[in-house]
Amino acid sequence: MTINWSALALVAGVTLVATVVVVGLVATAAKLLDAGHLRKQAGQTPGVTLVGAYALIGIVGLIVLFGLWLVIPYFH
Repeated sequence: MTINWSALALVAGVTLVATVVVVGLVATAAKLLDAGHLRKQAGQTPGVTLVGAYALIGIVGLIVLFGLWLVIPYFH
């Protein structure tokens, strides 16, 4: 039995990149939510910040659902 090291490195690299992307999207959404709520408390209109935050949260939710679809064989 041999280990295909290049395939293992590829999987590890893709996993690392995907993790960084998802965490970055969640962090950006949290920052935008905070900025939108601060603007709302200051009496200003939150504008695009809350819309962007909710859009990013929706995108992350879709990414999570796609990951579950890939992992659970019943859905294929």
